[in-house]
Order: sequence, then C-alpha cells, then structure tokens
Amino acid sequence: MSLKSEVYSLLNNAQRLCRDCPEAAELSESLEEMRKRLEIPLRVAVVGIMKAGKSTFMNALMGADVLYTGDLETTYTVGWFQYAEHPSITVCFRNGEKIEAPFEDLEKWSVRAFEKENPRIHDVQYLIIHYPSEVLKQLEFIDTPGLNSVYGTDAQNTLDFLSIKGSEDTLYEASMADAVIYAFSRSTAGFDRDILTAFHSGGGNMSSPINSIGILTKVDASGIWDIFGEQSPVEAAQAVTSSIMTNADMKNLLFSVFPVCAKVMEGYTQLTAEDWKVLRIIAQVPPDDLIDLLYDAHQFAVGTEEEFQRLGDTDARKRLMNLIGQYGTLEIAHQLRAGKAQDQIGDILQEKCGVKAIREILLRHFGNRTFLIKSRYIFSRIRSLTQEIRKNLDKSSHLYHVCEQIGEEIEGLMSSVQTLKELKILQMYYNGQIQFMDEEEKQDFLRVTGEYGRSAETRLGMPEGSSIAAMEQTAKEKAALWHGKSSGWMMPGSYVEAAATLARSYEQMYYHLNALNEE
Repeated sequence: MSLKSEVYSLLNNAQRLCRDCPEAAELSESLEEMRKRLEIPLRVAVVGIMKAGKSTFMNALMGADVLYTGDLETTYTVGWFQYAEHPSITVCFRNGEKIEAPFEDLEKWSVRAFEKENPRIHDVQYLIIHYPSEVLKQLEFIDTPGLNSVYGTDAQNTLDFLSIKGSEDTLYEASMADAVIYAFSRSTAGFDRDILTAFHSGGGNMSSPINSIGILTKVDASGIWDIFGEQSPVEAAQAVTSSIMTNADMKNLLFSVFPVCAKVMEGYTQLTAEDWKVLRIIAQVPPDDLIDLLYDAHQFAVGTEEEFQRLGDTDARKRLMNLIGQYGTLEIAHQLRAGKAQDQIGDILQEKCGVKAIREILLRHFGNRTFLIKSRYIFSRIRSLTQEIRKNLDKSSHLYHVCEQIGEEIEGLMSSVQTLKELKILQMYYNGQIQFMDEEEKQDFLRVTGEYGRSAETRLGMPEGSSIAAMEQTAKEKAALWHGKSSGWMMPGSYVEAAATLARSYEQMYYHLNALNEE
C-alpha cells in the first residue's frame, strides 16, 4: 500500500474511533483539519531578521511587484500567499473575524506606516493574499515580519505564527507552515542560529534539512561582489554559502543556503519604457568604461559631469540605482549589447540572479516531497495531541483507549511503511549520521528517496520514456547491489541500515515493474 493510502487509512480509522466516542469531538475536528491539509499546496514560510530582504525575495520569486519594500522596516503582518485568478486579500483578525478587501488595500493592512490611518492593523492575525502567480499553483508562501524587529509586536506576530514559543494558543498558527526558507544577509550571526534552533526544536513543524533551506540575500550590495571582477554576485557568493554550510550547527538546520540578487529581479518588473530608453543609451558605453562609471553608485546617480549627463538626467539615473542597482544596470546593458529582447533579458536575469535556481530547488526538494512532509507533520501532530489528551485522563476512559489505539497505529506505520523508512535515513543523512562511499552511492540514495522526482525513471536515474523491461532490469540490479552493500562487515550501523532500506526500495520497484511487464 502507498504512503498516501496508508495516511488516509490512518485518518479514516482515527475518525471512525472518534465518532464512537462522544468525548472525542475536538480530536475529530483536528483530524479533519489534517485531512484538508493533505489536499492543498505545500506552505512555505519565509522568515529571517529585520531587513534581510524577505519581501523583496517574495516579489522576485513571484515575478511581480506585490509586497511593499523600502529602506525602513516595513512588514507588520504575516501575509499568506495563495493562488487565485484575480488578486484580492482576506483580512483575518485575532478574534476570528474575517473580511474581504480589495488588493489595492494590501499596504494599508500590512505596512506599519499605515497604523495611524488604519488602527485595526494591530488586531490582524494574518492576511491571505490571493494572487495569480504560477509558482503559487504548487507552493503557497508566507511572508513574515522581521524576527528582531525594533517593534516588539511585529516580531511577536512571526514568533506566534510559527509557534517558536510553543504556546498552546498558537498551535493552529504553527500548523500553517510545512516548510521554511530562512533569509540571511551577509552571514549567519548568532541571532540567526538561535532563532533557527528555536524554530527547529520548539516549532510545530518538526523542521529539519528536509523542509528547511536558507537564502543569502543582497549579494550584489554586501561587499561580496567586486564590480571589477569576472564573477557575478551569485557566483562570488558561492564561497560564502559553502562556508556557512561547513558549520555543523547549520548543516543540522538547513538543506543548503543559496545566494540571490532578489532586488534586481524585483526592480526589473518595475522598469518603464522610459527606463528602457535610458538603459539602451547606457548599453552604448563600452563595457570597461561603464564599469568605471558605475563603481560609485551614488556618483553615478547624482553626477553632473558630461560623462554622466549623457546617460540620462539625475532622476532617471537615481531611479535605476534604486530599482536594479549597479549589477542590474551592468548586466542589462551587457544583454542589450548582445541583442537580447526585454523578455529574454528577464529570463536571463532569473538565472543570473539565482531566483530560477531557488524556484527549482523549492519545487524539487520541497515539491517532490510534499505528501511526505505533510505526512510527517500529521504523524507528529496526532502523536502530540493523543499523548497530551492521555495525560489528563483516567486509563479506564473511552477517550484514553481511542488515543491509545490511534497512537499504536501511527507507531506501526512508522516502522512498516517503506517511504517512512526512507524518510528516516534521509534525516540521518542530513544530520551527518550517514557517509556514503562515493558520489554514485549518494546519487542512488538521493534519487530513490525522491530528491529529483517520484517517477520510476527518475528514481532509477533513467531517461524519461524508458521501457518497463529496461527499468525492471535496472531495479533488479540495484536491489542486488545494495543488498550486497548491506551485508558488508566492518561498516557503520547507520550505513548498513541505509543500504538495507535502499535495497528494499529497489526491490519494491522491481516487483511493481515486473507485475506491469507481465500484464
């Protein structure tokens, strides 16, 4: 039976037990919420310290100028993005009230500067922001206020939403995020590590490298990038992100950290016809001369010398520096010289600014494991609920026995379902408890556990469209290979357990493909 079938069967049996027990109405409601959770896209929270560029990153990821960004601390309320054909917002208040509002009022309900005009902003629990971005069809995103906000309420909105404090009144909010993106600027300070550790240990999500990644923002404006160098900001920042992941604490908290120039992509979506006219003039300047002119961004924006004036007036140059900065101006000029059209430049910037890579890793690493991540949360949540209920009941209580039966079924599933066994070794791998012998072994492991997709071809490392007979033979060979590895003596116990799990996964694929081949 598949994991999906097993999870639905667990929920069906648990709800049936609750229907026969009048005391279990509240537990039954929680189980129904969990069932609904399985049918919606994965929810990814974007968190980090104040001014880490979270909202700018969200705008870049969705390919639109949606969230307000600026030099001052701006985001006040938690914003939950969901796909819809037409933009609108739903304002959810702490007292349970909900109101619909036009999309044009988003800043009014989310930006601190509007608190005098709209005092009810203090009563908002979170906003549901409906928006027609393609990426929202597969993943929902949650934008949050800075965790070290100078305004205590802003930070508390995020802490409560993610249940970092673990308080009883935030259990529902904690269930809203399935996965997390943590935004850093420059490096991982002690505060970042403390918050991440608290989120992983105290949050309701059982966070781990399986459902957590990091992004290093503002790499084009942080001293990492040298305008005279040959590397792009994202390329230059690779050394920094690699260094972050050598830290043992961070390896236990995040899958990886990826550099991004989100500001350039956000600004690109706001460029007007007049901006493009100025950029085409700038593109006529020889590359080395343009680098010299852009070296001092302030001077480029306000300079009155002829060499600056011929590139556009002061307002036009200031606007470009505010929107796309030095790197964005330099790269767009380079692409215009190469004869690229505006829409082509947008695609090129997606890649060069790191946004495309992050979108792909989200869909691959999170998206391919959506049901597994959700199932993992559901098992943890049900186990926690039933244990808490049993603590406060007499052992002879009907509800006590209902909770006991549900708990036993979860434990049985955790020890018998192959996908959950794969999850266990995946967690061990990310925690550094398993070391594979070579890259080929590691790739076998990542493929079969779904890192690159769940199709038979992908899990076997074969081309799409491979014949069933060819896949069956490969699965058989892989099963034999990993069975041999699992019996190796003098190998660590964690490696042997992983090898045995992989052998069983390949065996199951072989039996399934063999049955298909015989039909």
